[in-house]
Amino acid sequence: MHMRFSLTKLNLLLVIASFLLFMVLLAGLLAFGLDGLMESWHEQELTSLNRYITTRLEEVGQSNGPDTEETLQQAFEGLPYSPTYLTITDALGRVLYTYRTAERGMGRARGLQMGLSEPEHWQTVLASDGSVAFRYSTHLPSFAEMEGNGYFLSAAWQVLLISFLVAFLSAVVLAFFVLYPLKRQSETLASALKRIANGERNVSFSKQKVLEFETIADASLVLQHTLSKEERLRSQWTADIAHDLRTPVTVLKGQLEAIADGVFTADRKRLDLLLGETARLENLIQSLSLLTRLESPDFKVDATRFSLSDLLAQLQARFEAEAAKRGMCLGIPSTQAFVVADSMLLTRALDNLLSNAIRYGKADSTIAITFETDEQDQATWLCIENEGTIDHAFLPHVFDRLSRSEHSRSTQGSGLGLSIVKAIVETHHWTIQAESNQTTRFIIRFT
Repeated sequence: MHMRFSLTKLNLLLVIASFLLFMVLLAGLLAFGLDGLMESWHEQELTSLNRYITTRLEEVGQSNGPDTEETLQQAFEGLPYSPTYLTITDALGRVLYTYRTAERGMGRARGLQMGLSEPEHWQTVLASDGSVAFRYSTHLPSFAEMEGNGYFLSAAWQVLLISFLVAFLSAVVLAFFVLYPLKRQSETLASALKRIANGERNVSFSKQKVLEFETIADASLVLQHTLSKEERLRSQWTADIAHDLRTPVTVLKGQLEAIADGVFTADRKRLDLLLGETARLENLIQSLSLLTRLESPDFKVDATRFSLSDLLAQLQARFEAEAAKRGMCLGIPSTQAFVVADSMLLTRALDNLLSNAIRYGKADSTIAITFETDEQDQATWLCIENEGTIDHAFLPHVFDRLSRSEHSRSTQGSGLGLSIVKAIVETHHWTIQAESNQTTRFIIRFT
């Protein structure tokens, strides 16, 4: 089972994880980085102290004074870096000088009482002839070993801990006050989307303060409008399909019943009428099947490069006789053009456009087919223009499924021809535009 978290919980967890990571990194930096710096600083001071002691002992050895102990007392009157202790002996191990931080100037007597039990590391100072002149042992306290510094480090860790707690609590409180409104907005948005999913189509969205939520709200309004429109179209389409199917079926049923009752005879004229209604019914079913297939998300076109000019010449020969019945003629360019498309689908689209132009165009006129090509003779657009106009109120719906103008309702068309044309154009990722002013033009742009 997958665990689910609310927006507030996720952000609070993010705040806590960020602070924990910050504390681990800061503690590591202080523990390792600061210790390394202090150790390096201590090593430098210890080296400098040893150099100072060695130099002073070499100077005392070269002076050959009668009272070495007195000379040492004067030589080390001002020690740098304040070592914890300093013990100096001669080559035989006799204590000549001793010093402790809190007991400066105690001299030899105090050193004899202490003995040599405390010093652990002895350094040797040689005379000019190479013999051992002095031996000494000293200890320089590290930064943390000094009492004042120890208090400082302890106080620093306490301040760090208190600062972390205060910052953590402040961040949690601020995160809560910032995230709580976001949670309420997200819950309101989710509730509205659930209402849309449950079938409501008048859901309103309040103004969102978060840009991403506002984008979701705007997209949801568009989705709601689209769903409402699609549902209306689906309802209208279902009613229109039922009506268009009912008409030929009713005619067929009535004619067949009349023939069966002996009212009509099954003569040639009657059979032609029945065949016509059957053909109309078959054409409507095929058109619905093709449109459904074209609008399927997984439909793929079988595109190849072929001559658009040859295709137009074939269409001209096919529709020449039908156009002549209305005193119309087809005009096509004589120039060469090519197009990359599914030839069967493009043929069907142009077939529908020409059929409409012949059926609804002005009689005794010319249907002009024009196109434009680029430098490689590739067609960029194609236009089919005929005399006659489309009602401006109907023009925005000319590509809707089963939509027909008042004039075309008296004809045998199914109302799917232009819907199929648009579906074919869109499956090729082209565009189509309908214009109607003095003439009617359908323009396909192959882009």
